[in-house]
Amino acid sequence: MKFLSEEFLAAWAEADRDPLGEATAVIAVKTEGGPDGKVAVTLELDEGAVTGARPGAQKGADLELTIPYDLAVDLLQGDADPAVEFMRGALKVSGDMGAWLEILPAWRQRSAPSSVAAATEF
Repeated sequence: MKFLSEEFLAAWAEADRDPLGEATAVIAVKTEGGPDGKVAVTLELDEGAVTGARPGAQKGADLELTIPYDLAVDLLQGDADPAVEFMRGALKVSGDMGAWLEILPAWRQRSAPSSVAAATEF
C-alpha cells in the first residue's frame, strides 16, 4: 500500500485509534519532496475522531499542515514529535490554531507505529 494513496487513506481513516482531542475540523495536509512530488490530502475530524480521509486539499479547510514528505512518514510512524517539528519550522501550520492546540497533545502521545503505517511502502 503506497503512503497517501487513496487505498492508504481509506485504511488509515478506518483504523481504530484514540481521538485526537475533541476538535471538529477539516484539515488539509500538504506534502512535498516525495516520490509523487506534491501530494495533498484532506482529513475530517468529528470531536477528535477521524471520520474521513481523501486525496486532495479541501479549499477552505479549517487547518492546513505543510510537511516535507519524509517528515510526514516519520510523524505517522511516531519517529518525530509534531511539536518539536512545528517549533523547528519543518511542520508549518496555518488556520484555526485552536484546533491545532486541541490536536497536538493527543498527536504527541502516539509513539507506536500503526499497523497501517507498518504495512505501507514509503
